[in-house]
Amino acid sequence: MPTFTVDTHLFRELGDLLVGRDSTALVELIKNAYDADATVVTVYGESLTDENRSFIRIADNGTGMSRVQFEKGFLRIASRLKDEGDRRSARFHRRYTGAKGVGRLAAHKLAREIEIQTVTKQGSLLKGLQATIDWDAVEKVQTLEDVEGTNAIRIEALSGRREGTVITLRRLRRRWSPAAHARFLTELQAFNPPLSLTAALPKHVLKKQLLFATAKVRDTRAAEGTQFRVDLEGELAPPDEYWTAAVDAADWVIEIVADRATKQVRYAISPTERTAEKMPFLSRSTFTIPHPTPDVGPFFQARVLTRVGGVKGRAGDMRAWMTRSTGVRVYVEGFRVLPYGESGNDWLSLDRDAGSRDRDVLIHRSAHDPLRELFGVENRDEDEGLKLQPNKHYLGAVFLTHEDAPDLRMLVNREGFIPEGSYLTLVSLVRGGIDLYTRVRAQATVIARTQQSGENADDAGRAKGPPNAGSTVTIRSRLARAMDAVTHARTALAAGDVRKAGTSMGNVLEEMQGFERIAAELADERRMLHVLASVGTQFAAFVHEVNGILGMAQAVERVIGQVRADTTLPRTAKRGVVEAHTAAQELRRQVERQAAYLVDVISPDASRRRSRQRLHERFARATRLVQLAADQREIVIDNKIPEDLETPPMFAAELTAVFSNLLTNAIKAAGAKGRVRASARRSARGELTCRVENTGIAVDLDDAERWFHPFASSTTRVDATLGQGMGLGLTITRHLLEEYGAQIAFVRPTGSFATAVAITFPAN
Repeated sequence: MPTFTVDTHLFRELGDLLVGRDSTALVELIKNAYDADATVVTVYGESLTDENRSFIRIADNGTGMSRVQFEKGFLRIASRLKDEGDRRSARFHRRYTGAKGVGRLAAHKLAREIEIQTVTKQGSLLKGLQATIDWDAVEKVQTLEDVEGTNAIRIEALSGRREGTVITLRRLRRRWSPAAHARFLTELQAFNPPLSLTAALPKHVLKKQLLFATAKVRDTRAAEGTQFRVDLEGELAPPDEYWTAAVDAADWVIEIVADRATKQVRYAISPTERTAEKMPFLSRSTFTIPHPTPDVGPFFQARVLTRVGGVKGRAGDMRAWMTRSTGVRVYVEGFRVLPYGESGNDWLSLDRDAGSRDRDVLIHRSAHDPLRELFGVENRDEDEGLKLQPNKHYLGAVFLTHEDAPDLRMLVNREGFIPEGSYLTLVSLVRGGIDLYTRVRAQATVIARTQQSGENADDAGRAKGPPNAGSTVTIRSRLARAMDAVTHARTALAAGDVRKAGTSMGNVLEEMQGFERIAAELADERRMLHVLASVGTQFAAFVHEVNGILGMAQAVERVIGQVRADTTLPRTAKRGVVEAHTAAQELRRQVERQAAYLVDVISPDASRRRSRQRLHERFARATRLVQLAADQREIVIDNKIPEDLETPPMFAAELTAVFSNLLTNAIKAAGAKGRVRASARRSARGELTCRVENTGIAVDLDDAERWFHPFASSTTRVDATLGQGMGLGLTITRHLLEEYGAQIAFVRPTGSFATAVAITFPAN
């Protein structure tokens, strides 16, 4: 009867097809040791440039194989042994890395002969076997059926003292040139992630961990299952360890967690300690977006160190190592997936976009990106696209497991994923983290141009940032110091003291440089004022429109109320009319709140004359604007400000705007069923301090100052009442208050509150 037969050349064809590189082939054998619950694997190479004497030995302390497992698993191509059950190992419940049962063909790609010594525990006894496969002898016969009865495969019993498997590859198929040998070593030595990227970062690099301390690299249900070490020895021994130096050289750290439980993607971007020392105003930034494909993932963790590719002053070997090692690599169950992160591989399009010199490249990307809510064309650094860095400036890793990324499918040669849905989502989310870092770094550049040293103490003893560089108080102070320095220089010159005159002129130069920074900031503010002025003009006209809408809302409510009162109305229609009447009432109340706020802030009377403002009343007026949002979240706003406390003379619109900004921030942070409380007191020295506190999310007082920097916002969703949040509210609030000599800062909260902001007006 006709039947299928298989030519022995199948081994050669499948070996080359399924395993693209020699290094990948060797890693496939290491994966087999991992699947066998090994905790230590030793890979030894000798005489690799000599085809006749060369050999590679892979020894592990795993569970070994019985004769049945060897024949049905190792010798059976496309074996189904690992498909049984939940595809986890017996001892540590590791998720199997092998899927198709063809990984052992990697041995055929590397060598002409393979020796296997394996010992396993059967009951209380240790039993082993020794086998030899001569691939040349296998291929001398025509079909696989003809192999039986030859010496191509030999098996005999073996006694052993411990479990484990030793595979020795002899008569390697090629004599490696020095260049090929170097490439093989580079690929092999990077097959598993370095401890520097998976373990907690040292305190001198990052004092506080970001999203995770230790990365989840492998999927295992036993703590011992995470322990897996590969020692490369002989001619496979790695060169000097440069990872510690690379971590120390990093300027920023990016971490990403795409979380299955919350269906969210979190980003954290932080300067390292060495960067923070140079620019003390820098602090970490965090962002959260919904996962774009929450049902299928991929879910993962990632850590990326930045600017390491630009290290200077290092030894030549260090620079060469970094050239080979930079880029963002991808690991599945702790094993690297080539070619991601290789030199010349641009899977995140960083080289392409950085080389395009497109100022708007981040805006172009955001149009079709899951991170688009975090991007916008308003109020950004116009040159941010030019600050995008190529691959050589990043050193990082993405950690995936099969369970958390089930839809990622590997190419048949084990090199890369099929470019379909899950892979494209992975690319988008990882690149999104780098784009966020680029924007944060661009923002830091803008702040650095205008940042001025100096600290003041607030009422709780916390450090408060310097006054705005362009404030009236600062300008007058600098001008006075410059004039004093000029007077001192003239006096010194008249007395013939050139040295003292030179010192005084140096002080003048320092003040002039301060004015240069002020000019740069004022230029930025001028652009902002143009936008705000146009919005203000439109709002002035919008007040009349809102009043018209209010009249219409009142009329609709009145008409529906009359219909509702009609006793002849059929019961079937009554419910719909009641719902419509309730909605009309809520619409009228909401429009009334908005109209009242606009009148308070935009009307001519609100900014015509400065007068002492009652804090209690102004806070109550600002509360009306956000009351609907507070009610929807069941948040209680408690106005505990004494009714007799008044501010120094200021515009009513300004104080309303200050309280509105603080309230919107407090409600966003307070959480469902939270509380917001306002209080105030006048000290014995006459200073007036007002505090706004909220429950919910706490602000770290050590880096709270950054929230007063322009565009420092963590808001990613638009709220109909509270707005999206461009990161300008606190910046504008500080500007307004500084004109009156008042100070604002985050302070230590009281009682059960999580966050508090204090405003201190000087005695008057």
